[in-house]
Amino acid sequence: MGWITKLDRAFAKGEEILLALILVSMVVLAATQVLLRNIWSTGIDWADITVQNATVLLGLLGAAVATSEGRHLNIDLLSRVLVGRKKTALKVLIGVFAVYVCFLLTGGGWTTFVVNYEPWKELVPEGWTVWMNLKAQFLEGSIPQWLSQLLLPIGFGLIGFHFMLRLMRDLHTLITGQEWEAVDEGGPEGDALFDEMEAQAAQEDEKAGEGAS
Repeated sequence: MGWITKLDRAFAKGEEILLALILVSMVVLAATQVLLRNIWSTGIDWADITVQNATVLLGLLGAAVATSEGRHLNIDLLSRVLVGRKKTALKVLIGVFAVYVCFLLTGGGWTTFVVNYEPWKELVPEGWTVWMNLKAQFLEGSIPQWLSQLLLPIGFGLIGFHFMLRLMRDLHTLITGQEWEAVDEGGPEGDALFDEMEAQAAQEDEKAGEGAS
C-alpha cells in the first residue's frame, strides 16, 4: 500500500503547487484590475471572468487536497462510536458511496462540456483553428461556456481519484487489519476542544501579565 500513499501524496503536492500559483495569480490580477479602473479608468477585459473561473478551480483543487489528507467534509455519528474493524468497514462503505457520486458528477460534467463544445466548434470561422477562435474570444473579454464547464469533470475527477485511493487502502486495512494512517488518540473535539483552547489562552495571558508586572 506504500506506492498508493506515495501516488496520493504526489498528486496532492502537485495540486497544492497549482493552488498556490492560481491564488497568487488571482491576487495580482485582481489588484491590477482595481488599480487600472480607479487610477486610469481602464481595465483588462478578460480579468473579471478569469478570476471567476479561477475561483471555481481553486475550490475544486482545494477539495481534492482536503480529500487526500482526510479533511474533507465528513458528517456522520457512527464513526465516533464504532472502533476497530467496524469503523474501517464504515469507512469502506462511505468510500464506495463517495467514489460512485464523484463518478456520476465527473460523467455529468463531461457530458455538459461536450454538449456545449460541439455547437461552439461548428461555429468556428472557416480557416480558423479552435485555438485561434478561443484566443479571439478571450481577448474580447469572454470565455466560452464549455471552457468553464470543463473544470467540473477535471475537479470532480481528481476528488474521486483521491477517494478511490483512500478506499483501496481502507479495504486493505479491513482485510489485513493493518492500519495505513495514524489512528486518532481520542482527544477533545467540538466544544470541549474550544474550551481547552480558551483555557490555554487564558493561562498564557495570565503568565504574560505576571511577567509584565
